[in-house]
Amino acid sequence: MSVVVLMIEHLGKVFLSTHPNHAIAWSTLLSYVNGTWAERFPDRPPPENEEERVTMFFAGEGDDSLAAGRPLLAAPD
Repeated sequence: MSVVVLMIEHLGKVFLSTHPNHAIAWSTLLSYVNGTWAERFPDRPPPENEEERVTMFFAGEGDDSLAAGRPLLAAPD
């Protein structure tokens, strides 16, 4: 049995959740990004590519959410 722990740190708040697999954790992360995109980028539509969208959303925040320019949690294969 495995558990995926998802931690989202954004705007000084931390959101922590556990998920039974990577795909559900990714879906939760993507839902967060989609739900707050317009607030962060009011004049920019989100990229179609999910990984690009997540990377762009967290870029420049100074968080540990990115490793070598990529999210630590990537889209499932």
